[in-house]
Amino acid sequence: MATSLKVLFIEDSEADAELTTAELVRGGFDPHGHRVETAPDLEAALEQPWDLIICDYRLPRFSAEDALAALKRSGQDIPFIIMSGAVQAEDTVNLLKQGAHDFMDKHALARLLPAVERELREAEIRVKRRKAEDRVRVLSRAVEQSPVSVVITDPSGNIEYVNPRFEELTGYSAEEATGRELGFSMVDQDSAQALSELWSTVSGGREWSGEFCSARRDGQLLWEQVSVSPLTDTDDRITHYVVIKEDVTVRRSYEEQLLRQAHYDQLTGLANRVLMIDRMSVALEAAQRDDHKCALLVIDLDHFKNVNDSLGHSIGDNLLKESAGRLSGCIRGGDTLVRMGGDEFVVIMPKVDSAREAQKVAEQIIEQFERPFTIIGKQYRVTASIGIALYPEDGKNPHLVLRNADLAMYKAKDLGRNQYHFFTEEINQQLIERLELEGRLRRVLEKGELTLHYQPIYSLEGNFVTGVEALVRWRQPDGSLWGPYRFIPLAEEIGMIHAIDNWVLRSALRTMAPWLSDSNETMRLALNISSQQLQMPGFHQYVAEQLTANGVTPSQLELEITERMLVDNSDSTQENIQRLCDMGVRLSIDDFGTGYSSLGYLQNYPFNTLKIDRSFVCNIGINTHTARLIDTIITMGHGLGMEIVAEGIESDLERQFLKAHGCDQGQGYLFSHPLPLEQLRPLLEKAVQEQPSFSENQPDG
Repeated sequence: MATSLKVLFIEDSEADAELTTAELVRGGFDPHGHRVETAPDLEAALEQPWDLIICDYRLPRFSAEDALAALKRSGQDIPFIIMSGAVQAEDTVNLLKQGAHDFMDKHALARLLPAVERELREAEIRVKRRKAEDRVRVLSRAVEQSPVSVVITDPSGNIEYVNPRFEELTGYSAEEATGRELGFSMVDQDSAQALSELWSTVSGGREWSGEFCSARRDGQLLWEQVSVSPLTDTDDRITHYVVIKEDVTVRRSYEEQLLRQAHYDQLTGLANRVLMIDRMSVALEAAQRDDHKCALLVIDLDHFKNVNDSLGHSIGDNLLKESAGRLSGCIRGGDTLVRMGGDEFVVIMPKVDSAREAQKVAEQIIEQFERPFTIIGKQYRVTASIGIALYPEDGKNPHLVLRNADLAMYKAKDLGRNQYHFFTEEINQQLIERLELEGRLRRVLEKGELTLHYQPIYSLEGNFVTGVEALVRWRQPDGSLWGPYRFIPLAEEIGMIHAIDNWVLRSALRTMAPWLSDSNETMRLALNISSQQLQMPGFHQYVAEQLTANGVTPSQLELEITERMLVDNSDSTQENIQRLCDMGVRLSIDDFGTGYSSLGYLQNYPFNTLKIDRSFVCNIGINTHTARLIDTIITMGHGLGMEIVAEGIESDLERQFLKAHGCDQGQGYLFSHPLPLEQLRPLLEKAVQEQPSFSENQPDG
């Protein structure tokens, strides 16, 4: 098959062009020719691709020299053969110097075909060479302008070339780096090991990548991600290594920062909970393997919250940092000190011979916290409660050991704080019982296990019933009844108190509504509410709804609030108290004198009733100071316009004393025990019909 050939003839003789074309056909080509004979025609023709140019030496309006100049201006490399009938040798040489590829006599075309074939081959070679050169130039520019370091070494690892980025990044010039070993700037043992692995890998013809820590010329550390590739010749022999090095110092620093944030407490610099679990796991595994004990100490700062809340978080943070310093001075080498969060710390002792070693550390900590803390020129005293658990006696995994040490710490707090306590099975049993109790308490309303008892309140002057106090009881599986002191604190802890308080209010109003309405508003229903209930936004609305639903006048409901509740001065508490007073509900301050007694609290809230705690009443006739105190409380309460009710009256002596000193009302076993509704019903029916006289034969339940 003939080879297609696009030929541009620069020729004024059409016959000569045809003869040349015929010769090309004879030689196996399929020429597609075009003839030009002027400079403008040539320039136009050069806009198209050509495989070969055959040019007459001299044309009437043009010359081979002019044609060569036009070809150069076009920037193309096309085989250029000059043909002429007669030309001087000197002219031939000049034209070849100017870019002509061959010269021949147009009357002797025998050389034409070999010349064309040769020039086409050489043109193809020149094209390939130019492409290769262009590729080399591009690669060279890419290496020179690369944003990463490029290093080329000989087969022994000695540097032969570095690019400008290497110089910029390391501070070493090309002259300083050339001839040195690739790892000359590495600084740590890990990098040296990685370098050994590198040469082992690449010398086998495989690529390697990893990270190195190096030192810049000025001594600053530099982390680099390094990739090394071997270069081989045609015989697969390694001639060079190409090393690409990317600066990852910023990324590495950020990763280390994140790692530190994930494992260390920012305030104290101590290990945090995440790292603690890891260290505990390692310690327990080693203890199991080597058959020795571990100890865990959980440390909680006593009353730290009071300091933090009253003096501010800045003082609290300083105290925590100083506490961390004191704790650090108590532990042994190899132990780990952890800040769990807040004011709780943990000491991991990975190896102890006996519990006595843990005890010694705990004793040192207690001693360290005996000294007051001096912060910004002021002294603060904060002690520590410590719980201790041992592996394997107190748990076989980190979480169980930690839990048991935590329980032991709470036991130390229960025993008075500022001491340590080892975990015991008794503590565990108490936890199990508490969890069981919590579970039962969460289902108490669902199972209908709550019931109400009512204790009458008497007028000490007129000896008639003025009201009743509703008291909640929890029926146990054995049929016994628990008073509120046995379960209300736990209900507050687990968030059940709102539901229980609402049930008491709802049930008491529904039960007592008939007697309250029949009494012409002279009888009152009293009941306790928790501080958490007063903190609930909208509690006053629930009270109003229940009063309306049961047809009870607001002034017949008296809500008893303990002094401790008044410490909470939240917006919700204030709004609830004010709204309850606005609708006419009475407020009573319960257990007066046992809490945060302050006339300021009594002035801030519109109380109707003040109740004297039974702890004072029972000392009447025994302690003269108590008698004077009760007299003062009654006088003060009356001065503030409040009625006075005494709780826990059990003897006629107490009743007569209270009456003589102006106490308005009383309740207690002398009058009646708290009674279920069925036993109380006769008394209520009688109370709404007349004002009954007090009788010592009144039923006591």
